[in-house]
Amino acid sequence: MAQVTAFRGIRYDESRAGKASLLISPPYDVISPEERGRLHRQSPYSFVRLVLGEELPGDDETENRFTRAGRYLRDWLSEGILIQDPAPAVYRLRVRYQGPEGEGRSLEGITLLTRLHPYEDGVILPHEKTLKGPKEGLRRLMLETRCNLDSVWMLYEDNRGRVREALHDAPWQEAVAEARGSLGVCYSLDACSSPGVIERLAEAFASEQLIIADGHHRYETALELAREMGGGAVPAGPWGQVMVTACWTDDPGLTVLPTHRVVRGIPADLMDGLGDALAGRFSIRRCDPESLKKALDGAPGSAFACVRKDEAWLAVPQWPVDATGAELLQQVVLAERFGFDIARLKTDPRIAYVEHAGCAIQMAREGEYQAAFLLKPIPVRTITRYAREGRCLPQKSTYFYPKLASGLVLRRIEEDAPLAG
Repeated sequence: MAQVTAFRGIRYDESRAGKASLLISPPYDVISPEERGRLHRQSPYSFVRLVLGEELPGDDETENRFTRAGRYLRDWLSEGILIQDPAPAVYRLRVRYQGPEGEGRSLEGITLLTRLHPYEDGVILPHEKTLKGPKEGLRRLMLETRCNLDSVWMLYEDNRGRVREALHDAPWQEAVAEARGSLGVCYSLDACSSPGVIERLAEAFASEQLIIADGHHRYETALELAREMGGGAVPAGPWGQVMVTACWTDDPGLTVLPTHRVVRGIPADLMDGLGDALAGRFSIRRCDPESLKKALDGAPGSAFACVRKDEAWLAVPQWPVDATGAELLQQVVLAERFGFDIARLKTDPRIAYVEHAGCAIQMAREGEYQAAFLLKPIPVRTITRYAREGRCLPQKSTYFYPKLASGLVLRRIEEDAPLAG
């Protein structure tokens, strides 16, 4: 199964670069244009300059945000802004944050390397499908920096407790005491370079499948580059590995939020008759918006809700089905009723994805969109079961919260190679 190992991580020297809270950034795919600018202004060493650098007038094939990222990285290593740990280590990431109801939560993960495998090998498993577009930028960034700048967030089940046993009483050394993100999320990082712990951890993970929680694009980009470097096969060397942060599926600190859908541009007759059209397969329970959330919370995982300017209802299948509300909404409503092309759904301008139910409802009530479709969170064990069964959830079915910060630790793919000019 999974083949994991330690690596010589690269981290900021806070005595030279400044406080970690001013240096870390969210992952590239959740940074808004406004936040991108703010992070650039916050510090000349902000990690956003590597993962999502600004695009400047006059950029071309030889000078652009990707080439600048490579140059920043080399300069920061040469100047001691970034330092590389002397010995291979695994890293414990701890995250403290507020849950959906304002309650305090904490999450732990282990950052290490794992060998890349095609999905068909059954060692690394996806839980959703991806589009080609974002991978092209990630590929250029990896080639310019020769680094894994972010880790792929993965899950392991550890049903026999061997991973937790391997980490019991591990001698951790503080690497980053605290870094606070823009949403008030607190991150800390510790390192363990004990050969015995690393060996036991590798043995424990040898019986595990790893399931991608977040970072499908990063994983698939690393896999494609590995095949290029290996002449079509994944090589045994450093290009055949990728940096991951692995979390236990039953960690109570894991939070998976739903991503709701709002739609516009739908013919009025298709939208107005939707509830009646679904009535043959779903029980349609009409309710006021104030009680809709409670009704959805108490419904099975296959349910979904609809909110329009003048109505709200809950749709529950009339028979038990092994499907999530996101799947049924996509197939029965978006594809069959509205005629969306599922392969192009993520880029269709008639649909938007909203993390907060209140915002989705407001968008529908104010008339900006015709309707909001609300979904339930998908349990982590359902996600891992789907992955093991080879079933991919629709895109934007899950939102693992909070996102893992970028900039706590990174990995040079060729650790001992001289810095190129």
